[in-house]
Amino acid sequence: MKRDKRISKKLGAKLALTLLALAALCACVTAQETTTDYWMDKAEEFAYNSSFEEVISSLDEALKTDPGNETILIREALYLGIVGKVNESSQTYEKALSILDEILLKDPDDAEAWQKKASVLGSLNRQNESLAAYEETLEAFNRRIEKDSKDIDAWIGKGNALLNLGKWDEARDAYNEAIEVDPQDYHAWGRKAEVIGRIGDINESMEAYDRTIELIPANNTREQADYWMSKAEVLAIAGGRWAEALEAINHSLEIDPESRVNWRFKADILSQLGRKDEAIEAFDEVLNQNPEDAESWLWKANLLVEMKRYNESVEAYDKAIELIAENNSEDLALDWLSKGWALNKTGRTDEAQAAFQKSLEFYETAISGNTGNIRLLQQKGLVLFELGRYDEAIEAYDQVLKNSLSLEFDTTAVSAWIGKGDSLRLQGKNEEALEAYNKAIDLGPHYSNAWHGRGEAQKAMGQVGNAGMSFLVADKLGYEE
Repeated sequence: MKRDKRISKKLGAKLALTLLALAALCACVTAQETTTDYWMDKAEEFAYNSSFEEVISSLDEALKTDPGNETILIREALYLGIVGKVNESSQTYEKALSILDEILLKDPDDAEAWQKKASVLGSLNRQNESLAAYEETLEAFNRRIEKDSKDIDAWIGKGNALLNLGKWDEARDAYNEAIEVDPQDYHAWGRKAEVIGRIGDINESMEAYDRTIELIPANNTREQADYWMSKAEVLAIAGGRWAEALEAINHSLEIDPESRVNWRFKADILSQLGRKDEAIEAFDEVLNQNPEDAESWLWKANLLVEMKRYNESVEAYDKAIELIAENNSEDLALDWLSKGWALNKTGRTDEAQAAFQKSLEFYETAISGNTGNIRLLQQKGLVLFELGRYDEAIEAYDQVLKNSLSLEFDTTAVSAWIGKGDSLRLQGKNEEALEAYNKAIDLGPHYSNAWHGRGEAQKAMGQVGNAGMSFLVADKLGYEE
């Protein structure tokens, strides 16, 4: 794909600044700090280490020098969303969309503009329009290929559009065409590796990743680290090959030991391998680099709960809560809920109830700003259940189920049926509870807590044999109290 000219000249600008520095260092730095590329570089560095507020500040500076740059606006909207500034994120996406519409009005064949528009529409949850824009993207790249079958950027762009349309086999074919044009293009190899990993041929994907890494210039350490990370993700998530994933993420960290994202992923891999003490050490490495990384405090807290180190987990939740912005009501709601569960495990029930009440307050705030979000409603039901307000919990779960009837399978709906069953059962309404658990099992037969709840309801109704079978299935699915 053609890269934004204001971004693609980055390397040239760096070289020029290095040469100028030999003659006039101070003047050079002053000039550098006024350029768009300088601030984009700073944003990239901060993003690589998950310093998202600093990313936004850098992008703000870049927009001062180039306010009409849709690429910068899209990136800023993304990071505003990550830090919980949902309204600002949407407004920034809308600004970018307006600029893109102007570009496409002048040149309807601008494939890159169509691609950006499709991405923005998807981020604004306008999915049908996004898919239509990806179709336009595909047609625009096809027109470029008709004019020049050796246009490697067009082949890669076509593959990306097909990938976003869910046409993975066709996307792989497009990347193969790009490789035919230039067998040394590591971007084409990298995209091919990713799509093959999604399709499921992990061995072929690994071969493509190895070829990608082999072709990356030795001085391009950032992309080497990124592709080792991507390889680790495919091994872990698509293939479940956690030991090999650990080896790959270690390669990435050897190249860039200060990547907090990679340290967090390493912690997850170690946890999956049952090496939880080492996983805690990986989180500690992240927090040594940045003690104000709220997300890592949260992940560490969750892992400590898994390890039954509840008092330590409460301390970690407190650190996360302290660092999260007050207006980020959704994250705060979840953290207070998780802290309440941990407090319950330590027997500190009064403190747990206070934590659940705080969680409920934040969930109500989050829902007021996003009334159509059924996942938030489902979480609110959980909190109401923990507070013993079972009728209100059932009401929340019924709202979730009413809004998810159109979905053939939805994890939120499964959780809502389970939560409704739990609330009914604790009110002694075992027949209604059993019906709710059966609904959950119909939608998600691998949910161990649905089977366990079903067993409890059957046991209360005197169906001892059926209860025993339900408990057995729950145990085999890994149910834990």
